[in-house]
Amino acid sequence: MTYTLVITDTPDQESFDRGLPYEKFLLGPSCASAALELKSFGNEIAPNACIARIEPVHIHAARDHLVLTDPSILELTAEEAHALFESVQDIFSEMSAQVFRPSIQRWFIECPALQSLSTVSVAQATGRNIDHWMPSDTDVAGVARQWRKWQNEIQMIWFNHPVNESRANHGLLPVNSVWISGIGCLNQLTPNSKIKSASLLHSFDGCLDILATFLHQNFQTSALPDKMDGTLSLVSLEDSQTQNLWNSACEALIQGKVQEIDLIDFPEGQERVKRLTHRELPTQGFAFWKKSVIPPLQDMLRS
Repeated sequence: MTYTLVITDTPDQESFDRGLPYEKFLLGPSCASAALELKSFGNEIAPNACIARIEPVHIHAARDHLVLTDPSILELTAEEAHALFESVQDIFSEMSAQVFRPSIQRWFIECPALQSLSTVSVAQATGRNIDHWMPSDTDVAGVARQWRKWQNEIQMIWFNHPVNESRANHGLLPVNSVWISGIGCLNQLTPNSKIKSASLLHSFDGCLDILATFLHQNFQTSALPDKMDGTLSLVSLEDSQTQNLWNSACEALIQGKVQEIDLIDFPEGQERVKRLTHRELPTQGFAFWKKSVIPPLQDMLRS
């Protein structure tokens, strides 16, 4: 009878590992999220089809480096996205015979030639110097160079594109580049064994929904799971509901509704599991009057 609480946040220490720790926990070392996301839009994807995600983005120049801006603030409209894509359609045709545009800011291509390319998600690269986070070669030389050629061609076409001129007139950031990520196949996905053995997957923001559907597992986004035994929750410390979830988990432990809590986080990018039983909770009082108390989640993560 185990409840598993996974904390996505990592300390502010600078890490140059490619792929966020919780992404690897969910998907395996390849972080092949593009095929999984494309499938969630209702597309039939062969297990061995190599899919890449391409997102229109804004990259701005800092004093001595380039920084990727969070794409969510671009407020790109469907009409703008269509016009931008049409202007670079020939480049996409060169990349792949299969192009999918299921949403405004999520474009996908099937491109086996890019399968060896190492990429990182927008979530990892946003707000950071992109020099280290740009796509890089792994076991096949020249793939990153080919991608940069396509990316540069798109950037040149979009530089004075009417969409960007109009956006500038309205005080909006130009869409001046694309970001590629999530490259891989469905058959490369290797979720952590704790995910596959959970009877219920839970997250406040729905981020586990796609994976749960793919694995044919139950999923919910409610503030508190109906039953904690066998549940795995994926949460951020920044979410205001997380402390309440932790309190409920400890109450379940005290009341014997679960026998242990597996608390998982990723200090310095490495998975760490703390297994807590009723005896590990702090107590207050004297002798046999001692009662278990619920410690702050942050204290348990620091201990």
